[in-house]
Amino acid sequence: MDQNQDNTAAPSQRPRQDKGFTLVEILIAIVLVGILSAVVVVGVGNLTSKGTSAACAASLDAAKGATVVFYGSNNSTWPATMLAMTQTTPPALSLPTGVTLNTSIVSGNAIGTVATGSGWTLTMTPSVAGGQPTFVCA
Repeated sequence: MDQNQDNTAAPSQRPRQDKGFTLVEILIAIVLVGILSAVVVVGVGNLTSKGTSAACAASLDAAKGATVVFYGSNNSTWPATMLAMTQTTPPALSLPTGVTLNTSIVSGNAIGTVATGSGWTLTMTPSVAGGQPTFVCA
């Protein structure tokens, strides 16, 4: 076997002897993982805010419907608070798990109800003249 044959072979024909990744390859992989994780974090944050808005809107629709049910079941009397709608038989309003009700002054001297969920607040203000209450979701 001639020793010159091994030394004179072109570099592209020599078998590659390194068995690891270069520093540049590792850095590129780290940068790509960082970019992908940033995209995921932004996307998840956006979905969370959309879910909170949807939960508030669903509770708002349920409360508005419950006031109409309460009105029809209670001699054409509108509810003064959301608590009153939960205490009828059967309840005109069923709140999701984790929602709390507080009675407080919500507008001027009007005593209304504030329902608080995870990241949203639904406020019911009764009408001064005994009319249909108003709701605000935030």
